[in-house]
Amino acid sequence: MRDPKTARRDRRSRFEQRLRGRIPKPPGRAIDPARGQGRFADDEDDAPTPGRGGLVGGVVNRLGPKGRFLAAAVVIGALITAGDLFWERYTNQTAISADHANAAQVGLGHSLYDQHCAFCHGADLAGKPGWDGDFPDGGRPPLPLEGTAPIWRLSDRDLFDVIKFGGQPFSPPSYRNEMPAFEADLADADIWAIIAFIKSRWPEDVHTRQKEAAAEQGS
Repeated sequence: MRDPKTARRDRRSRFEQRLRGRIPKPPGRAIDPARGQGRFADDEDDAPTPGRGGLVGGVVNRLGPKGRFLAAAVVIGALITAGDLFWERYTNQTAISADHANAAQVGLGHSLYDQHCAFCHGADLAGKPGWDGDFPDGGRPPLPLEGTAPIWRLSDRDLFDVIKFGGQPFSPPSYRNEMPAFEADLADADIWAIIAFIKSRWPEDVHTRQKEAAAEQGS
């Protein structure tokens, strides 16, 4: 005959087992033994997974609509800025004329002028004293380039040729022109940039004179 206490304990154990089997488990909230104390199986759903966009996807989801809009605006702005810089660099490297209204070309020309031209013509483009004296045999000091000298008599193409090939090929044989040639030092686009910078310092009336002189010469 079984002990009454043992029999009651067995009956209570079977009753508890049947009771647990009838209580529905909350979906996704079963304790996961492999994950340790106090953790639930659905905790894994809270972590970013590759199938749900990974870490980046989790960050984007947490930004909210306004945050995503601002992030997209920043990315678009960065792409536009990069595109502008690329285009400016490309146009400067392929220029075939001088545009004194083009800030990027003028900026490049300013830098190149400081490197190659300022030593003779001055950082302020004022030239050297005595440039307007009488020099029948040549050797004239560097003339001003900011518009006070009659540089407007030369077309942009003339200015380009003088900078590239030097002044001597365009002077009488008996005249000593000390303007050096920069053909070996400057690309054509760089020379156009320097001309753009020089012309950006001219008053408007000097631009008008140059246009009129070019029209008279048919260039």
